[in-house]
Amino acid sequence: MSHTAEPPVVGTTDRYASTRDAVVGTLGAVLDRVPLDVPLLVLADAWSRWAARRFARRCVEPGRQVRPSDSTGLETSELVRAFAIERGWRGPCYLLAGVDPLAGLRVARAFARRGPVVLCRVEPVDLDAADDPGCVVTAEVVSGSRS
Repeated sequence: MSHTAEPPVVGTTDRYASTRDAVVGTLGAVLDRVPLDVPLLVLADAWSRWAARRFARRCVEPGRQVRPSDSTGLETSELVRAFAIERGWRGPCYLLAGVDPLAGLRVARAFARRGPVVLCRVEPVDLDAADDPGCVVTAEVVSGSRS
C-alpha cells in the first residue's frame, strides 16, 4: 500500500489576524476537501511549550490574578475548538505530543490505512511573545491507496 498526500495548505499569521484565525482558515481550506468526520492529527509541541511559558509568566506577574482562561489556554485542543465550532467539523482529534514532523507523518500514514486523515502542524514564530506568538500552520490530507 502506498500513501498519497495532496500539497499542504500553509497559513501564517501574516495572512490571518491571529493564530486562532490561522488554524481555522488553514484547516478550513483542507477539510473542505474531505468528509466532516475525518480524523485530525495535530502536531503542536512548540505551541504547547510556548503556552506553558506564557502561563508560568502570568502566574508570577505581580498584581495579576490567574484566571480559568489562563489555564485553558494551555490546552492544545483550544487551537482546534474554534474551527470545530465554526465549521461543524465532528471528527476525532489526536494531539501528538513529543512527536517530530517525520514521526507525525508516519502516524498519519498508519491512520490513512483506514481512510483519509488530516495532519496539522502549528509552529509559533515568536517564542518570547507575551500574547499571540504568530504561527505558521500547515495542514495536509494524507490518504492511503492500493498499488
